Amino acid sequence: MVAKKMPWGRLAVEAAAIVVSILLAFAIDAWWDGRKDHLEEQEILVGLEVEFADLRVRLDQWAQYNRTGVQFIGRFLSESVSDMDLHAIESTFTYASLVNVLDQGGALDALLASGRLERLSDRDIRTRLLKWPDWLDDIHTNDLSSRSYVMAEIVPYLAEYGFPQRICPEPKHFLICSEPGPVPPEYLQLAKDPEFRAILIMRRAWMASAARDHEDARDEADKMLELLRASLEDLGA
Repeated sequence: MVAKKMPWGRLAVEAAAIVVSILLAFAIDAWWDGRKDHLEEQEILVGLEVEFADLRVRLDQWAQYNRTGVQFIGRFLSESVSDMDLHAIESTFTYASLVNVLDQGGALDALLASGRLERLSDRDIRTRLLKWPDWLDDIHTNDLSSRSYVMAEIVPYLAEYGFPQRICPEPKHFLICSEPGPVPPEYLQLAKDPEFRAILIMRRAWMASAARDHEDARDEADKMLELLRASLEDLGA
């Protein structure tokens, strides 16, 4: 009986084919996982870019609002109050009595809550995102304190003197629509009232502080947008 010769060459080829197919399967899985991670990071970055772009606009708007309010109140407290017309004085009261409370958007909150922050490859972005809620929490807390002060101190004073005379049917930039005419004597008396002046001085200081806070946060938002857009560019988005 003649022993059959083992087809070692064919077995080697088949074994090599099996190994290659297994390695190829692993490579495809790794590529697909990497692709999913890549797409997920892009999705996160796009959401953050939209949120920070919106926040940047709002921070800048309220920084300008507070800066303008500081100027109006400063003029009302100065000797030049006698040169202010009805619209300017009632605008001063509007700036003094209106406080915005800044709220944070949802993309970052959702990202931090989900534990997916590590999906972002840029360490600087991750570090800044972790610190960002503290920026907004400070602004939010200060805004709430300022609003409470306004409601407790300024609004009762203005209500006693009948402000405002007329509300815009469609307010533009939060300003009232004053009727043409002379400035009520009560308004000029308010400019000389020691207690009301002290209240407005405190309000002006709060508005100046709020403006600085908004400007600092706006500048940080600008830096975040720069980093986010650079990361998106690196990812080919």
